[in-house]
Amino acid sequence: MKKNVLMGLILLGWATVSQAQTKLSLSVPLLDLPQNTQLPQNYPSMHQSLQWSADVYDVSFWGIDAASNSLFDKKWTQTGFSYATGLLFSKYGSELPLPLGVWGHEEYHRSVLGTKGIASKNGNWIFHRWDGTVYGPSDEDLANLKATDNNALLYAYTAGVQYETQLTKTSVMNDFYNERSFYKAPLYLYNAHYVWNYFRFATSTHSDSVKVIAPKFEHKEASQRDFAGADLTAWAYDMFNPNASYYDRDDFPNGEGENRRIGFHDLSEEAQKYLVKQKRLSLLNFLNPAIILVNRIRINEELTILPFVQYSPTHFGNSISLNMPFTYKGDGYFLGVNRFANYKHAHYGVEAGVYQRPIDALQGLSMSCTVKLWKQPDSFFGSKASWGGAIKWGVAYAVADRLALTLDVTGKTAGWLEGNPYLKRNFNPVLGFQYIVPGLNSGRL
Repeated sequence: MKKNVLMGLILLGWATVSQAQTKLSLSVPLLDLPQNTQLPQNYPSMHQSLQWSADVYDVSFWGIDAASNSLFDKKWTQTGFSYATGLLFSKYGSELPLPLGVWGHEEYHRSVLGTKGIASKNGNWIFHRWDGTVYGPSDEDLANLKATDNNALLYAYTAGVQYETQLTKTSVMNDFYNERSFYKAPLYLYNAHYVWNYFRFATSTHSDSVKVIAPKFEHKEASQRDFAGADLTAWAYDMFNPNASYYDRDDFPNGEGENRRIGFHDLSEEAQKYLVKQKRLSLLNFLNPAIILVNRIRINEELTILPFVQYSPTHFGNSISLNMPFTYKGDGYFLGVNRFANYKHAHYGVEAGVYQRPIDALQGLSMSCTVKLWKQPDSFFGSKASWGGAIKWGVAYAVADRLALTLDVTGKTAGWLEGNPYLKRNFNPVLGFQYIVPGLNSGRL
């Protein structure tokens, strides 16, 4: 019975992509203000790291799809080869010191640290080193950040896994609105597993063992070690001990400063229970039809939709959202409902938008707009929550058959907004371009 249901969903997904139109869909942000002028590293911004890595994934999966087409004739064989190869690439290729998964994960950490004036380097970059770290901050930098703005430190910890969840959301929605000749379902499966598996590590005795073993292979100088050690246990530790000094950590063995790694059993019992609960909640990221190749669901001739769920840890606890991109009479829209929860309280938010609506009076020009309204907890333990929101407005102007110039402007109040490293108010214009390569109407996944 379960097999028949799964097969039906996949066939439904195939049936609704019979007019695949796009082979490549690249979005390249060139100038992102104020991050490109105010952060210590200048480039890339949080948004740039997301889009540049998304573009590299798009090109990579295009190559995988081309290989499957040349090697096999049957659609089922092509799809099976593409999925298996895509999954292997998502896991192992993401670790390459290029704009891919681990690189983007580390850049998200760096962006948040940069908003507080803390310089760092990406330890998964061909011009630095290849070890999946963010290094550069001293113990003094981190101690001062915790003492003056613990929310920012907590956001820096969680920003890494937020990269994986947002990469999935951005890619799924882009491919929903622009029908593709191939889809990146293995990447979405890998990203969901990555977040859950990180929580699995954080809630296991393995994290205790790594705390003891890893320092033997780490640099004796504190600033050359990863700023977090293990993101999620550090997050839980500093979230449940907001008033404790950063220097309360164990000393680093045979070197200077603090051992930045926190083991699961360094946490209080209530912190351990909370972290285990977050591991369970992270399974919500698997509630995404695109993982099983259902890229849009046709309700009728005029309406298609693709609801999916997204979980992310945040500085105040967690965010859970139900995302509902849909098209009606060929136009793209979006509705979303968000739940923002700290330790004891939950608050909600909504969002709505339109996607690349053509402007009839100006040929070649289209407009997008998203409005978000929320009430978010101010901190993990506190009972106070604040209203806020954001507006994102964008235009794309086609200058050639495949090329469009883009301008996106986002304004937000204080509060957490995915893909934005600032917790304070922020005004953010981004200038770039889109490059789209049409595909055949093959209808193949």
